[in-house]
Order: sequence, then C-alpha cells, then structure tokens
Amino acid sequence: MTRASAPDTGPAAYLSRRTGLIVPLLLLVTGVVLGVGTLTMDVPANVTSPGPQLFPTVIGAGCVVFAVLLGVDVLRRPEPEQIAAPADGLAGTGTAPFTAAAAPAVPVGDAETATSPSATANPDPDPDADDASTEDATETRVRSNRWAVTGLVGTIVAFIALLEPLGWLLSGTMLFWGVARSLGSRRPVFDLFLSLTVSSLVQLAFSAGLGLSLPPGVLAGVF
Repeated sequence: MTRASAPDTGPAAYLSRRTGLIVPLLLLVTGVVLGVGTLTMDVPANVTSPGPQLFPTVIGAGCVVFAVLLGVDVLRRPEPEQIAAPADGLAGTGTAPFTAAAAPAVPVGDAETATSPSATANPDPDPDADDASTEDATETRVRSNRWAVTGLVGTIVAFIALLEPLGWLLSGTMLFWGVARSLGSRRPVFDLFLSLTVSSLVQLAFSAGLGLSLPPGVLAGVF
C-alpha cells in the first residue's frame, strides 16, 4: 500500500475532512427560519393556550441546539484523510484471501510437531507492524452514499411540491415513506402503514392540540 508523500493541508483538505458540517448547517438554517417565522406569526386573540407558536418554537430551539452540538463534534473529531476503497488490499493484487482450503496439509503423524501456517510464516510477530495495520484500518472513512442523499432530497422536494394539492395526510405519508426507503428500509408495505399512522398523528396533534388545520388537499371534504 502506497502513502501520499505529503498530506494536503489547504482549505480544501480541511473542508473535505469535515463534510459532516452540512447537517448542522441545515439544522441551523431550519432553526433560524422557524424562529423568524414564529416571531412574525400573526396569532389571533381568541387562540387558546398553548397556541400555535409553541410547536415551532420547540422545534426551532431543538434544531439550533443540535446544530451547535453536532458542529462542535465535527470540528473536534474530523474525518480521516484516506477514503476506504472497495476490497482494499485484494483488488488488483492478484492474490486471493486466505481460506482453509488453501492451508497446507499437515500429516497426521506429525500433528504434535507441526506448527500452524501463521506461526511458520511469522514466528516472531512485530508489535509495531500490528500497530501500523491498526492505524491503517482506522485512518479510512467510508464513502458517501449518494443514492441515499439523492433519494432524501428528491423526497423532500416532492413533498414541498405536493403539499398543497394532495394535502398533509397524503404528502406527509409519502414523505415518511420516502425517507425510510432512502435510508435503506426494505419493508415497503410496513413502512406505508407506519408512515400513514405518523402522518395521522401529526394531523391530530395540530388540529386537536394546537387548534390549527393542515392543508387538506384532495381530502378537503373528508376531514
């Protein structure tokens, strides 16, 4: 395995090891937008307590707090410099991984004096070599899952576009189902019923708990 002669220490290398800052940045923007929207909200005088400003205030404050905590954690513990390659150490080397079938046969009569293949190949293990191999294993970071990110972004964009025509119940169900599928869930029927349940609970929380009505969409005459 070859190593780079001199690691890049410029701004690009600094940001490449801290790509996790995207998540706290999005959380911070979301919290600020919710805070500004809550402060500028026109609240009717006849609204009962706790009012429509409670829920966005809690969510906005939580987004800001988690954004700060995640940002500090990413800055304190950046990602490793090397990116893990698929089948690193095997692909392109022409060597196959060690298996039991490839082990040399040991005669039955010499079982007491025979030594294992690992002991014969390396009679005197070097602790420095083990430390180096452990360091190589811990200095690699996993590759980004671009399909998951694309699915999440596409699901959110579709939710924003379909919220008004379809209403919250259907578009929220699609949102939760799409997020679950993008994150790797392989139970579409179970995810569909669970997403419909969560979307219905959110609608009940807004209508019964906060006195607010979410967009009904095509279900305007049903609910």
